[in-house]
Amino acid sequence: MLAGMSDELLARAREQAERSDPPVRVAALLRIARVETVFDRDEARHTFEQALDASRRLSDRDGESLLDAARFLAAAVAPDLLREIPASLGIHEYVRSGMLCQIMLDNGHVDDAVSYLIHYDRPSCFPLMVVAAVMQKAAGEAVRLAVLRAAIEAWRRNRDDPFQQVDQFIQMFQTQWKELPPEEALAVVHEIVRFTLEQPDRQMTAVLDAERTVRITSRREHHLFRILHILRHLDPQLAEALVAEHEQLSAAARRFPKGEESVMEEAEIRRRSASATTSGAGGYWMVGQSRDFPLFHALMKASTDGDFGAPIEHALERYREDSAADKPNRSAKEYWPSTCAFRRISHSAGKRLGGDAAVYLDRIPDADLRLFAQIELAAALVGLPELLGIQRG
Repeated sequence: MLAGMSDELLARAREQAERSDPPVRVAALLRIARVETVFDRDEARHTFEQALDASRRLSDRDGESLLDAARFLAAAVAPDLLREIPASLGIHEYVRSGMLCQIMLDNGHVDDAVSYLIHYDRPSCFPLMVVAAVMQKAAGEAVRLAVLRAAIEAWRRNRDDPFQQVDQFIQMFQTQWKELPPEEALAVVHEIVRFTLEQPDRQMTAVLDAERTVRITSRREHHLFRILHILRHLDPQLAEALVAEHEQLSAAARRFPKGEESVMEEAEIRRRSASATTSGAGGYWMVGQSRDFPLFHALMKASTDGDFGAPIEHALERYREDSAADKPNRSAKEYWPSTCAFRRISHSAGKRLGGDAAVYLDRIPDADLRLFAQIELAAALVGLPELLGIQRG
């Protein structure tokens, strides 16, 4: 039944898109194509290519402004078309590459995500933050190893920002190292130690325990702490030597003998204890500008009680700002903060209320933004994950 309603919403959305201004039409067709992947991947690809062709006939300003939207939707619909869409300058390549890879995973293109990482040719922008997620979904030990080795090689080749890169690399490697043969993992962890000790130290603050009593203010020693569990397994003598030579690392190791492994074990005990006393609690990631947090909180409440009136009011306030006569948002409507807000509400309401969520579309005063929200509602009704948009203006 929900699939049938989604199909009806999509058909009406396509009709409206064909009557809309070209930039809105392109943005709508890109999103429509994603929903069509659930019903007919060939048709989805056709719709996407239709939108892509239409984008090339837009003015330079309008066409370029939709490049990022087209790339993200290509990752959801047909990742092989990414090579036909030039990257814009609006998003750092490291962030963009990670987002593209995650979208591939979220929309079932696991093999494409694997290929994307294995063949990624810009070491300084290699999306280390998604390596673990890709490896988790990749089929077979050989494929997981290929992805991990691609990440290791990218780290070895990149020295643009040494401390930043080793920090990101450790974040990934500390959970994935067991995929490697022991001698290969040992060689990598030795490289991390050597590289960390060679670099000038930097100040930072890391709090390791819930009581906030164990702190490390040396980035060098924090890096060593984060790989201490690996060294305990593979080279215990080196682990003891490093602990003996570094005061803060030594203090942290007394509290957490196995480094990050001990930290995670303690966190799991706290989580189980909390679960024993709390039932029905849900979790949300809140990502965005601080001014968006009231909307996020309203969405959390609405997802529980089913009343999305309060989130709509927050979105309407953003719409009044975007459409203000004295200072309107000059970005394409695809990127308006109010567009993103109405999309989020429609997706959340669709998941919570099913087809009854359509009533909230009538609260959206702008026909173009209502069209965008309608497509996102259709996506929710067929079980597609939320696809967050970029906000500008």
